[in-house]
Amino acid sequence: MMTETQKRSDLMSENGTALSGDAFHVEVVRSARRRTTASLKFTPQGAFVLSVPADCPESFIRQFIEARRDWMQKARARERALQRVRAITPGSTATYEHYALHVEQDMHLVYPQYRVSRAKAERASTFWLAPQFFEAGNSLKLHTQLEKYLLAQLVRHGSADLIERAHELARQHRIKVKEIFVRVQKSRLGYCTHDDRIMLNGRLLFASNEIRDYVICHELAHTRHRNHSPAFWHYLEEIFPGARKIDKRLRDTRIYSMQVQNPQGATC
Repeated sequence: MMTETQKRSDLMSENGTALSGDAFHVEVVRSARRRTTASLKFTPQGAFVLSVPADCPESFIRQFIEARRDWMQKARARERALQRVRAITPGSTATYEHYALHVEQDMHLVYPQYRVSRAKAERASTFWLAPQFFEAGNSLKLHTQLEKYLLAQLVRHGSADLIERAHELARQHRIKVKEIFVRVQKSRLGYCTHDDRIMLNGRLLFASNEIRDYVICHELAHTRHRNHSPAFWHYLEEIFPGARKIDKRLRDTRIYSMQVQNPQGATC
């Protein structure tokens, strides 16, 4: 519901005004509560929302968006890449060090029916799904639910190895920690408490060994430096050369999310 202090309008449409060769749909939210700031967000639904003061001129809005065109292109490209990652088809697989997931179609099942075949010795499960699960409108929900299942299995079977690797790196760099434990969090990959207890996100079991080692060393470095000061980064570079480059890669959530391989062998 609109309020008296907030009005929405569409500045552009995909078939409308172009910004230097590329077109965007931007929803403009004007608010009397906002004074001089303007902020542009890309929502999980794939929409751009620009919040501005109520009396903000159209000329400023257009200049503001034009200046952020490259960021908008990258944001939309990331969203499309995520959509490809979420695409699951019959025959898709997600194979990791500690567990494997297979997805198949069962024409005899009626949506939302499914069945699971578990091979405990091989640490693998096969999900047999009704055909409607593979429709485009169900892709995000399907990926989310299968990822949740696979993550639980990875944590169950892989946490001990992740913790042992952390202790190994701590010994290697002569760093003492009181405890190392694994939890599942949405995005925070790790943290170090004031009394040198380290949490590692179970999602690291989706990531490469290099990423795991970096996150572990990052948190180990916090036992010496509690903030992200220059001294912290200097020390981290000593125990993990190239730390800053690796840290930038963590902005890509695909690194610590479930990725599937389609039947043709291409990773989605």
